Amino acid sequence: MKKNVVILGGGLAGLAAADELLNKNYNVLILEKAPFLGGLASSFVMENEQIPRFNHHIINSNKITIEYLNRYNLMGNNTWKKIKMAMGVDSKIHGVNSPLELLKFSYLSFWGRIKMGLFGAYLIFLMNPEKIRDNLDAESWLLKYAGKENTIKIWHHLYAKNKFNINLNEISAKQFAHRLYEKEGYDSFTFPTKGIQGMIDGLEKDIIKKGGKILTKTDIIELEVKKKKIKYSNNYKTIEEEYDILINTIPVPELLKFTKNLPSHYTENIKKLRYTPVVGLCFGTKEFLNKRYYWINLFNERIHVVYQHSLIIDKYKSKVSWCVRYGGSEEDFKLSDEEIKQIYLKTLKKYFPDMQVNWCFVFREKYAEPIYDRDYLNYAPSYKTPVEGFYNSGIQVTFPKIRNMNVALESGIKAAEIIEKDFSWFS
Repeated sequence: MKKNVVILGGGLAGLAAADELLNKNYNVLILEKAPFLGGLASSFVMENEQIPRFNHHIINSNKITIEYLNRYNLMGNNTWKKIKMAMGVDSKIHGVNSPLELLKFSYLSFWGRIKMGLFGAYLIFLMNPEKIRDNLDAESWLLKYAGKENTIKIWHHLYAKNKFNINLNEISAKQFAHRLYEKEGYDSFTFPTKGIQGMIDGLEKDIIKKGGKILTKTDIIELEVKKKKIKYSNNYKTIEEEYDILINTIPVPELLKFTKNLPSHYTENIKKLRYTPVVGLCFGTKEFLNKRYYWINLFNERIHVVYQHSLIIDKYKSKVSWCVRYGGSEEDFKLSDEEIKQIYLKTLKKYFPDMQVNWCFVFREKYAEPIYDRDYLNYAPSYKTPVEGFYNSGIQVTFPKIRNMNVALESGIKAAEIIEKDFSWFS
């Protein structure tokens, strides 16, 4: 008998899980609240081009993402590039990729610059994040390996204040080290010439072709996990269905709003999970903001990072960039799009006074990424739950890996593999 699978969320994790399970002869239904699929990886249309809603790039180590992109023939004649990073302090941009640039980084003392270079070498050649204790905090780890000045003047801003808006001594050193271990600043970057929306569209078509069902603009009314029943509204109709297997990929706070009869100890644990929001702009300019640096971190500003997308793929009519605020961005949710544009563009003008903006698109997401504190493993959800037939997927279960498309796709595939192992005796 075919088992009926309901997947909450049509992001990359949900789409990958559905695609895999349909290959194994399951019935699959995806329920997505938004009017589009892909979640943070979705795109919008501007100047007759599909442009990613949130900042995205591909690096050499993103093997799973590359496989999916190749599956839909999206890579085209893309080129791989080494990107350059910089830091913006007091309206001035400082390059930090080369030893010479680092030596000129006057924000740090001379010894601080040397220590930063040595820490970079340690990250590239010696660090093994798997050897870091699960409960070690990032501040203790950084003080030991990066030094006090770099910890306070660099990493406090980049990963505590800007990323999660909590103290460094609350953040997981293991997850932080895994992020650094990705070596994004030293890997080769690219972006598919045909965009990433084709991957989402391709998965959608394949899922439907294999007999799967996808409903967007869907609100969940009630999920009864003991009875394995779900009630939802779609297209002005209220529908109730029974299922055998449920995969949750949506943020835990949203799941708990409509879920009944989860074990109390499990509910109390996952209630502790917190998320960092994100607010930002995707915008097009007449010329590059800066022809040298793709990734620019800003200190003590309303926005935290700038990515010059067109430095990786210069195919659009305008030069496309993103500017983003993570930690503390919840205060911007109450602002209108026009207010956000005014405030964020004013900050950008401090660093790029000659920029001429052609268009601007505001994006915001309440649950951009879990806050990986040092106790995360003690309460975070895992792929399996205490409820038979109820599974999780998505970035909330992938600790200590970082949030990106590759990890999201991988988590969907892994959830499908776990389910197939648990239910293969039905086949």
